[in-house]
Amino acid sequence: MMKRYHLLSVIYHLSFVIAIAITLSSCYNPPQHIVLDSPESNVADSSALQLSRPYGVGYNLLVRADSLLLLEERPMHWSEGAMEGSDSLWVRRRDAVVIAALTVIPEDSIDSVWVKVARDQVTMGWLHESELLEATSPEDPISQFILFFSNGHVLWFLVIMGAVVLVVLLHVLRRQRFRMLLFDDIPSMYPTLLSVTLSIAALLYAIIQHDQPQQWVQFFYHPTLNPFSQPALLCTFLCTVWALFLLALTTIDDVLKLLSLRDAALYLLSLAAICMVLYLVLSLVPVQLAAVLNLAYIVFAWYRYFTHARARYLCGHCHAKLQRKGACPYCGAINE
Repeated sequence: MMKRYHLLSVIYHLSFVIAIAITLSSCYNPPQHIVLDSPESNVADSSALQLSRPYGVGYNLLVRADSLLLLEERPMHWSEGAMEGSDSLWVRRRDAVVIAALTVIPEDSIDSVWVKVARDQVTMGWLHESELLEATSPEDPISQFILFFSNGHVLWFLVIMGAVVLVVLLHVLRRQRFRMLLFDDIPSMYPTLLSVTLSIAALLYAIIQHDQPQQWVQFFYHPTLNPFSQPALLCTFLCTVWALFLLALTTIDDVLKLLSLRDAALYLLSLAAICMVLYLVLSLVPVQLAAVLNLAYIVFAWYRYFTHARARYLCGHCHAKLQRKGACPYCGAINE
């Protein structure tokens, strides 16, 4: 018992540190890598380009491609072979660059917008905007987290699902009981509430991507953890994300109280797998179908909780929550 609460204390302290770090990161202002005092930064960076994009002169980016080719001289016109003979340089993966200027070459059939970026006062050059956006991402840590999660969610899903399938097979072969959300649940409403909240968050994310993609792009380039500074739809989504964080802590606490450390780890692993399935399905299918599936899951999840998982009794000896009368699984007392 003491080991269990010691582990819970460690989890809470780590979660608190992570929460503080993320909160402080929202106040993080990335340093400028160069001084933008060249004349072309005032001429080329037109107001029209600035207003039509979520970034502009002075915005910091992180190179995520293996390398990125820059032209040292500003392109004045575009034609076949215009890049031949031009001085060039490279920036590498994980290099931090800052946008120094933007210009338009209308006759460029590939991409009329050219961007000048700089790694430092010496390493700076021009490239197509499309190449820049494909090879870089915002330097803000929140943007980096969004990018990491969006790129790796399928891999994480496969890893978690593989682990759950392996654990279930082992328990079936050994004929052992396996506690799992929706099937053999524990007398706690928090896992169900967590999965329902995640399904709502996934639906909101799908709606934003489908109906308001520019709103998400703007948030990606200027992220914040304050939901009330965002438009209504994005505000609601961010509120569900905060709710997920708090519900996750509460769920871990309740699961550790109701199950042994081993069973709690298996239950939380299966809960993570179910949440990953919900997220992938609701964020990848068409929005109308996602709304129907979300409503169906919410009804089914609460039906299963109230009919099979909700605690109807308390143990007369240790006051633990019980789903049915009989021997208490925690203290062994008989409850009639």
